[in-house]
Amino acid sequence: MRSIAHFKAIISFFLLLLVAQVTIAQTWRSALYPEDWKPGFTDTAGRFLHDFSYAGYHSGLVALPNISKHIIDITKPPYEADNTGKTDVTNQIQQAIDDASKKGGGVIFFPAGEYMVSVPIDKKFAIRISTNNIVLRGAGSDKSFIKNVTTNIRSKVCISFEPNGGEWIKPLEKAVPLASDVSLPTQQLSVTNAASFKKGDVVVVMTDCTDEFIQEHKSAGQWSSKIRGVRFCRSITGVNSKNNTIEIDVPTRYFLKQRDNARVFKIGQQLEECGIENLSIGNVQNEKSELWIDDNAFNTAGTGPYEVHASHLIRFKYAMNCWVKQVATYRPKENNDDYHTLSNCFLITESRFITVDSCNFQKSQYEGGGGNGYMYTLEGNDCLLKDCYAEDGRHNYDFKEMSSNGNVLFHCKSKKPRYATDFHMWLSMANLIDGFVSDGDYLDASFRPYGPKDLRHMYTTTETVFWNTKGLSPHKFKYLIDSRQWKWGYVIGTSGTTYQVNTKPVQGSTSNGGNKYYEDQTFDTSPEDFVEGEGRGETLMPQSLYLDQLSKRKLNFKKK
Repeated sequence: MRSIAHFKAIISFFLLLLVAQVTIAQTWRSALYPEDWKPGFTDTAGRFLHDFSYAGYHSGLVALPNISKHIIDITKPPYEADNTGKTDVTNQIQQAIDDASKKGGGVIFFPAGEYMVSVPIDKKFAIRISTNNIVLRGAGSDKSFIKNVTTNIRSKVCISFEPNGGEWIKPLEKAVPLASDVSLPTQQLSVTNAASFKKGDVVVVMTDCTDEFIQEHKSAGQWSSKIRGVRFCRSITGVNSKNNTIEIDVPTRYFLKQRDNARVFKIGQQLEECGIENLSIGNVQNEKSELWIDDNAFNTAGTGPYEVHASHLIRFKYAMNCWVKQVATYRPKENNDDYHTLSNCFLITESRFITVDSCNFQKSQYEGGGGNGYMYTLEGNDCLLKDCYAEDGRHNYDFKEMSSNGNVLFHCKSKKPRYATDFHMWLSMANLIDGFVSDGDYLDASFRPYGPKDLRHMYTTTETVFWNTKGLSPHKFKYLIDSRQWKWGYVIGTSGTTYQVNTKPVQGSTSNGGNKYYEDQTFDTSPEDFVEGEGRGETLMPQSLYLDQLSKRKLNFKKK
């Protein structure tokens, strides 16, 4: 005779099966992302989601490397760098980097300990990596520490990854105009003459911020040609000289018009295969006491805010296929207050295919205006931040300029910034925030009237997607996402205790009593952004747009 326990087990099994079936029945998909989705899918209103699967190291198709050769222990001869944090070892570190560069690269290894560096008064950086295949590696973010002791560091960088040349707006040869306008994402461009290009060339596809472009974006008198236009860095994968077309490795992200001087040109060598991993970095506190809570003190000479303005701990500039992994900030023991950095932590500017994995950046001393106190700033193409954390910055994550497109924040978390994780200025386009967790933050993709005349922030983004966003606790605003983008923006799936979305268009004009920074402006953010699944993100399928798109592209890549 079967026991009561046996029958209970059977009943429990069927109950679990029933719950599973109900859960499956409750899942939902976005109308813009059906199961058979392919790049190019649009709805009847012309709305579509970009293919964001190209973000990260080698466009997401290659895992981050684990280099085990050519290891240089910085504490051993001939460098013998002190790891007690008491002696400045900037020169030893730079010499090891330069020596490794002459041999084609290497890993500069920092055993457990603290390493003091400084920024010379006649330089813009403490340490610079300017050649390929250089990796800075510690024994762990809880074991190896780089401490910058320079506190008068205005517009300077502690560790800069930047080649000699490679600027995105400096053609190596004469630029070639596009032969026709581009309206939707494409990997084929018609040019007036394809003869000067070959497979493998690294190029920039660019337009200017013309009067017509400005008028079209309702920013007359607020934007000017001082603002750099749309910029896509790409590699050429094919050339048809007969038809005067070129193929590029990643789709375009916004329209390109001959009217706006749409053109393609080759650029100098980008920095490649460099990384920084398994260590922490911090800055000794600036001891000046005045004006730290003054947003405009960065312009007052002699103050602490002036001395730390626009500085960064780590920067990637003109780089591609590089990485930052398991890097954190820390509070040097000299700091009386709980500060990790003087102003900004991390910047990617005019770089692409950078992966930032499992990093933790926190606690700026100065969070004033003018570009201070940002933890992660993205001004590049198709970069990936995954499993990263930010806390207590002015803006914990930030997108700036028309060069900021195709980037993905995947499974990142933000805690208690002063202001929002935001799209800051000048129409960053087609970025993805996927699986983001907000704890006392909110995501801002709205119209911003700030900045000096001719350089106003205005419409900050377009065609950006917020996918499966979770709010653990509110910012001072009671909603999780403010999405009032230029033309279409997309909010798909929110959840948590703070899940509300604000998409109501704003239009009209503003006057601020003669303040030169906020003169009368007209604005219009209609149409209202696309919203699905407010409060239902936990049952959204797939849970990650980025991972699903990447799996589809990898499958197609294998078939080819």
